[in-house]
Amino acid sequence: MDWLSGAILLPFIGAVLHPILGWCVQQGTAVGVRLSIIVAVANLVTTAIFFAYFQPDEDWRISGKDWWAIGNGVLFFMGQWFSTQSVKSGDLAVHSSALGGKVVVVGLFSVLAGLESATWNLLAGVVLAVIAVFLAAGASLEGWRKHRVTVGLTMLACLFFGINDFLTGWQAREIGPARWLILMMGTGSLISIVVLFIKRSQIMVMIQTPRAGMMVFGAGLALGLQALAVNLAFSQYGQPTLSNVVYSSRGVMAVGFLYLIGKQMNRKFARRQAAGAILMMAALAIVLL
Repeated sequence: MDWLSGAILLPFIGAVLHPILGWCVQQGTAVGVRLSIIVAVANLVTTAIFFAYFQPDEDWRISGKDWWAIGNGVLFFMGQWFSTQSVKSGDLAVHSSALGGKVVVVGLFSVLAGLESATWNLLAGVVLAVIAVFLAAGASLEGWRKHRVTVGLTMLACLFFGINDFLTGWQAREIGPARWLILMMGTGSLISIVVLFIKRSQIMVMIQTPRAGMMVFGAGLALGLQALAVNLAFSQYGQPTLSNVVYSSRGVMAVGFLYLIGKQMNRKFARRQAAGAILMMAALAIVLL
């Protein structure tokens, strides 16, 4: 097996970028930028990256399954909103680990739609995922209470992202992955333009405070490259199980990232978070296999 194949390398890049994205969101909100502005700018940057990569040249009149892609863009926007809300004041490692629960939502909707049959793998994965989140939150009732808002918001993000992933896997082939992804991200960008117009006074915050602008643009760049890397891995290399397991390492990446930037943390707590992140990878592997 070629361990540097796109099926492994691309989701690994996405996992590395995830804690950087979360850190940029936290830094941006700390200097006064609203989350809605960060999400809006991130969507515009992501759409620009998708257009630059795919360089689409086709008829963009909307019909048929195009509307599914547009609806999926709304779901993706909602997933981003709850995800950034979770990151804003929460622990990056807790958020990144809990986000792995998205695969349970994908599996559930696949079963409901008749694409897959209910299996013991899904049940076992759910149980392990719950234990993994508990570990990532510190493996104590106190830690669970402390991080319950982070976990709750992340679970809402998992719901929207999970449905988004399910619909992409179910319907994207009807119109082609490139058209689907561009319509999806383009929808998010249109919503984002409306948000920026309504809250245009916030743009002055980024202009007057260079650090704010840098953090917001950094979040957008990280999100755009992450989204491109992960979607390319899923759609072009045909090894979704392997790619999803590699991508779920973002929880471990978050623990390492917090250590590298010198954030003070209890070593015992950090070990529990790392154990939770690794267990989430195991849960995901069991569900997908």
